[in-house]
Amino acid sequence: MASSHILCHNHILQFSSNSSRCSTFSSVTSHGFCSFSSRSRFERSPLLKLRVSAGRQIEIVYDPDERINKLADVVDKDAPLSRLNLFSPCKINVFLRITNKREDGFHDLASLFHVISLGDIIKFSLSPSKKKDVLSTNVSGVPLDDKNLIIKALNLYRKKTGTDNFFWIHLDKRVPTGAGLGGGSSNAATALWAANQFNNCRATEKELQEWSSEIGSDIPFFFSQGAAYCTGRGEVVENILPPVPLDIPMVLIKPQQACSTAEVYKRLRLDNTSKVDPLALLEKISRDGITQDVCINDLEPPAFEVLPSLKRLKQRVIAASRGQYDAVFMSGSGSTIVGIGSPDPPQFIYDDDEYKDVFLSEANFLTREENEWYKEPASKTASSPQTDFSQSIE
Repeated sequence: MASSHILCHNHILQFSSNSSRCSTFSSVTSHGFCSFSSRSRFERSPLLKLRVSAGRQIEIVYDPDERINKLADVVDKDAPLSRLNLFSPCKINVFLRITNKREDGFHDLASLFHVISLGDIIKFSLSPSKKKDVLSTNVSGVPLDDKNLIIKALNLYRKKTGTDNFFWIHLDKRVPTGAGLGGGSSNAATALWAANQFNNCRATEKELQEWSSEIGSDIPFFFSQGAAYCTGRGEVVENILPPVPLDIPMVLIKPQQACSTAEVYKRLRLDNTSKVDPLALLEKISRDGITQDVCINDLEPPAFEVLPSLKRLKQRVIAASRGQYDAVFMSGSGSTIVGIGSPDPPQFIYDDDEYKDVFLSEANFLTREENEWYKEPASKTASSPQTDFSQSIE
C-alpha cells in the first residue's frame, strides 16, 4: 500500500494514501504531533502551507508573514510605516546584589545588566482596527490579552501620546519564560520602540525609558545601549561602556522548572546576602574580566531553596567544567544557569536523562547603536522543546 510522509519539525508521520481521515492538519504541537480536520478548514488557513516533494513527502511550513502582509496591505497607503520586524533580545545579570527592603515592599538592588544575543522576533503591522491590538505567538501558555507586557506597552504608549494606532503583532518566542532572562521585559521595550517608530518618533528614548518603569522594573534597562549598572528596583539605569569584550562566548542552561520570582523574594533573608560593595564588583570586572568570585547573585540561595535541583545543576556544571568556564552563576531570579567562557554545555547535559528537556543556547554579549534598536546576530544556536509549535493555527 502506498504511503506518504508528513514532516513535522523533524518528526515523520506515515499515513495510508487511501485514508480519508488524515487529509489535513488543524494543530501542530511542540513535540511534532499533528491533528487532522476537514480540508476546507486547512485551505482557509493563511499561516500554513504544504510543500510536496517528488518522493511524496509533505512538509508543513508555518508562515505568519503572509497574514501580516495582507493586513498591512489594507491600511492607509500614505502611512509612513505599515510593518516592522524587530529583534527582542534578553539579558543576564553578571552580578546581582540585593541591598535593602523598601517601605513599598520592593527590594533595592545593584546589578550589572547586559543584553545578550538570544532573543525573540516580534513582527508588527498596522491594523485597520481602531479598537484593539491582536497578538499571536508560536508557543502555548503566553497570554494574548492585556496581561501580556507587549499589549500593556502599546496601551501605555497610546495613553502617553494620545495616538490611536493599533497593531497586529506576531511574537516568535525563543526566550524561555520563567528563566531570569527578562524576555517579557524586552518584549515590552521593543513594543514601545516599535509604536514610536510608527508615530514618527513622537517620544524621545528618554521618555520611553521613563514611561516603561510604570509597567515593569526591568524594562527601562533595554533602552540603555546594552550594558548598564542598574539600581533602585532596577529602573534606575546608568548606561556604561561594555566592561568586557562582546565576543566572550557563553552557554545558557535552563531546566523546564521555573522559579517564581515572588517565592524567591519571599525566602530572601537580607542578613544572609553578600556584603561586597557592588561598585567594587563593577570595577573588578572592568579591570580583570568576569571571574567566579565577582558573579555574585544574592537570589541564588532562596532560589535554590525553591528549586533544589537548580543548585545541583550549578554544582554539577562547575564540577564538570574543569576550567571550561570563567564563571558559572544563575541569572536574575532563575532558573537559567549561565556558563561564561564557552558556548558548549558539559557532556552530562547530553548523557543524563534528567536533563533531556533542558533549554540550551549559546550566546554572547550584545549592544546597540544610538537611535537604532538591537540587531539580531547573523547566527546563533538555541535548542528548546518550549520554542517549537504548540498552539492551534486557525
